Amino acid sequence: QDISMAQAEIPPYHKTRRVRYGPDPDDVDKLIELLQSAKRPLIYVGRGALWSRATDDLVKLAETYALPVMATLPAKGAMPEDHPLCLGLGGYPRAVYSTGQSRKFAEEADLVIALGCAFRQHATSSWLPKPAHAKLVQVDIDPAELHKNYPADLVILSDIQLFLRALLQRGAEKLGAYRKGMASDLAAAIKELKEKWLESWNPRLTSDEVPINPYRACWDITHQLDSRNTILLHDAGVTRAYVSHHYEALNPLGFIGLGGTSAMGWSTPAAMGAKLGNPDKTVVNFTGDGSFGMTGMEIETAARNDIRTLTVILNNESLGASRETLHERFKGHEIGISLRGDYAGVARALGAFGERVSKPAELKPALARALAHKGPSVLEIAVKPLEPRPWRSESGV
Repeated sequence: QDISMAQAEIPPYHKTRRVRYGPDPDDVDKLIELLQSAKRPLIYVGRGALWSRATDDLVKLAETYALPVMATLPAKGAMPEDHPLCLGLGGYPRAVYSTGQSRKFAEEADLVIALGCAFRQHATSSWLPKPAHAKLVQVDIDPAELHKNYPADLVILSDIQLFLRALLQRGAEKLGAYRKGMASDLAAAIKELKEKWLESWNPRLTSDEVPINPYRACWDITHQLDSRNTILLHDAGVTRAYVSHHYEALNPLGFIGLGGTSAMGWSTPAAMGAKLGNPDKTVVNFTGDGSFGMTGMEIETAARNDIRTLTVILNNESLGASRETLHERFKGHEIGISLRGDYAGVARALGAFGERVSKPAELKPALARALAHKGPSVLEIAVKPLEPRPWRSESGV
């Protein structure tokens, strides 16, 4: 008998109610005391804030008490990055992926309130020591995360959204005019730092080099997208650094970034899932030629099922992160990292739109053609085989 063809009774499905718990009121009061004595408080947001759907409450807290906010790479977009109190990407004590303004605020903060942060390797530059002058408050729904990588001065076990609401409610009773009138000066300081940092990057973002500078490629493409109606993904390796720093994520979960693991090739099929779950959004994933080689055949799946995604391949003809490491540590000795392929041609053969871009002036017209296509599209961009990593020297790693 063929068991797979047999009839079976299916037990009824019962929904389970999500369990959420708020903070101990005494812990909230202790945090308020720390806030009252702090001169340079900083909110540090991790992915837990996204899972808690805490963006609206986070914005309200920042605006009510003039608190600057930075986010880890996985939490990018938890605070809208066009908000005047948002510092963008950052980490504590110092992150590999970080804006100039975030680094300065993190270095000078005397109180850091970490919301759903795991303090992983990239967000800490391989676990640098915590500054002695700053107090750390860690809020997390998972007790296993508390004190795990850094001993905190205060830990609060709570859902992030419920914690923020409790702090706002208790703050209305106890904080009074705390930091009242400071928001405009704080926003002006953030804006000045942001403009200065961006100016230092402009030579790369506007470069006319051929092959194309990868930062120019990402800058031109992302600035043609409607960020509020776009979901952007990045793959593993140097691609995430090229695209993450200067793209403004304006919605929670509008940027799907590096998590606990980020295997090569994950973003191409993940983009298909993002599109199926959000059919009205433009879904764009940035990947490298090495990563595309892992899962690129899934473009056929997208074409067969009319899943309209855009895959941007930054083709440096190598495993880029490995090449950069070999040049940094082994005097440029390369082995086993070179790649070759006509990836735009592969996309066309699989039933998708495919176009190769080799000059900066071709980027915007090619993007328009790719976005106009009614099915999956692939843009293969020929970028410099080796581009220095200024974000590493900026971060001191």
